[in-house]
Amino acid sequence: MHRTRAFLKTTFFFLLGATVTALSISAALYLVFAATFKNKVYPGVRVAGVEVSGKSEPELEKELSLRYANSLNSLSFVFSDPKATVSATGKELNLRPDTGLMARRAFSIGRQTPNPYYNFLQIVAAWQNQINLPFEVNFDEKPLDQKIDTVAPKIEKVAVDAVYQFVPNSGPDRRGRVTAFRPSENGLSIDREKIKETILAAAKKSADYRQPTTATYILPTQVIYPSVNSSTADSLGIKTLLGRGESYFYDSIPGRVYNISLGASKINGSLVAPGETFSFDQAIGTVSAVFGFAKAYSIKEGKTVLDDGGGVCQVSTTLYRAVLNAGLPVIARTAHSYRVGYYEQGGFLPGLDATVYPPDPDFRFKNDTNGWILIQTTFDEANKKLTFDLFGTSDNRVVNITGPVIVSTAPPPAPIYEDDPTKPVGVVTQVDTAHYGAKVYFKRLVTRSGQTLINETVWSDYVPWPARYLRGTKTN
Repeated sequence: MHRTRAFLKTTFFFLLGATVTALSISAALYLVFAATFKNKVYPGVRVAGVEVSGKSEPELEKELSLRYANSLNSLSFVFSDPKATVSATGKELNLRPDTGLMARRAFSIGRQTPNPYYNFLQIVAAWQNQINLPFEVNFDEKPLDQKIDTVAPKIEKVAVDAVYQFVPNSGPDRRGRVTAFRPSENGLSIDREKIKETILAAAKKSADYRQPTTATYILPTQVIYPSVNSSTADSLGIKTLLGRGESYFYDSIPGRVYNISLGASKINGSLVAPGETFSFDQAIGTVSAVFGFAKAYSIKEGKTVLDDGGGVCQVSTTLYRAVLNAGLPVIARTAHSYRVGYYEQGGFLPGLDATVYPPDPDFRFKNDTNGWILIQTTFDEANKKLTFDLFGTSDNRVVNITGPVIVSTAPPPAPIYEDDPTKPVGVVTQVDTAHYGAKVYFKRLVTRSGQTLINETVWSDYVPWPARYLRGTKTN
């Protein structure tokens, strides 16, 4: 028994010593290995089949640049269509190896994670020739886009939304129905992203120098579907006209007319799901010159000034009137600071307007019906008229609007004159007109089968607004 214990003890310490020695040798070898490949690519790492170990990241990037210098210039790409062809060479596109990316990826092998175990596994995998990084390329997209732009008019076409109309006294029940007055048409566009992906894929394969110098492809296109197609009415249960809003824009400057048309087109075709709240500001997006809006007069910071998107409030005002007549709940609405003459054209009284200035104030309403609602706009430039139609499924609600009623008015204050050092003395320019103030209200009662859905009194308080003039002070 004593000898057995002595033997086990001797064996234990021998194994312990051997283990410690092995670990020490391994640690020493690892330290030597780590020192040898500090800031260098680990052994076995390949890029496009070529081993690149033992080099620093800058050295590798330089070597790759020399190895593949001008190697892609001779490549040629042709994308053909019966109507047009797009062709480009590697030299025209400045097609080049992405040496920086390849060098960074090669150097990152064995250093990608803070976990030493996973880094060690990558080092072993590289040692066993299991890591072969792909050839990476890059090119300038602008020359390609310019070539595509040249042929695009021959191929591309804009999708056309269906336009609906309400035909009274039609249908089996003679209650009227919605029909497609103008059917929808699918659009077509050149798939630019697919072309770029094809060029990159072909250029990457060229790294083995066995690919043809000229590659021919079918010009890729994609169908653009209209937001409102001819079957929308039937599939979504859009059967009748729920409400219509109208406004006029006589004497508007060209920029304002343009903004009204653009704003209406952005809202046209919008679909509002049952229970959804529609936000005008979200639907129309950013109102600025960057997104195509022109300068026209609008109310900003207490003044009437030329600003991007002046006239958009005509769009929100017209939609507001349609929502009122449809008997839908209004979630957010703000009246203008002062009475705007455009919104009283056509015999309308003040109090039926809604100002917007994305992102706030906003005009929002809720679709509290059980069906979808389609918003359709009609911009009639010849008659200076804007119309909004809300189509959906009637739930037999009845809308009764009383007013607007003008409770009181107030004359405008005295004119305001401001010095303008950019204009000569004696030159006076009117930049804002005077407006009477008014306190106005209307009542709206919405019922269905004897049940009251909405019973509201809506007030608008328009402040008296002075005329404003700029008076020149420049003396020479």
